[in-house]
Amino acid sequence: MKIICMGDSITYGFGLPDLSKRWSDLVSARTGHVLINRGVSGDTTGGMLARCQTQVFDQAPDAMVLLGGINDISITGQYHTAFANVISMFRQADLLSIPVILGVPLPICPEELCPPVWEPDQSMARLAALAEQYADLTLCYAADKGLPVADFRTPFLLPDGRADRTLFQDCLHPTEEGHRRMADVLCQVLAERF
Repeated sequence: MKIICMGDSITYGFGLPDLSKRWSDLVSARTGHVLINRGVSGDTTGGMLARCQTQVFDQAPDAMVLLGGINDISITGQYHTAFANVISMFRQADLLSIPVILGVPLPICPEELCPPVWEPDQSMARLAALAEQYADLTLCYAADKGLPVADFRTPFLLPDGRADRTLFQDCLHPTEEGHRRMADVLCQVLAERF
């Protein structure tokens, strides 16, 4: 299968010294599927929507993994536009008979891991709460529509519901072990649904 992974820096593999350790490449190596990484650091879902025609739909993939929205939340302080853009990409893909695996975004980690200049006008606690609401909305939508979902969030949570800081380079980007856990999730979805 040819699977295109549309996303932002978390898909791109920001901060990893070796991009062969990012989740998309790990899944390719484990499954034999061809995963094409279309992650762009700093991108919003609006940017992803603008890129989708040429970088996904024109390539006629067998499936698409869609993961984004955290940059929208950090920039705008809300998730409604991000969710609308994700639904738009899903509907366009559906019209083209391209199955979409919705990715549930990672949690935002505690403030002390964030660089001091990262979104100084935003409360990290508020952004973390919005990211959680956005993730819950994504899960509900996928369940309602019967869509395959890659719940990338859950492996990053401790039993008490807090983000596991050992899996983050900073407040957003996963470590190599975090990418391995994301690959585990997607491998399971592919085995069960494809």
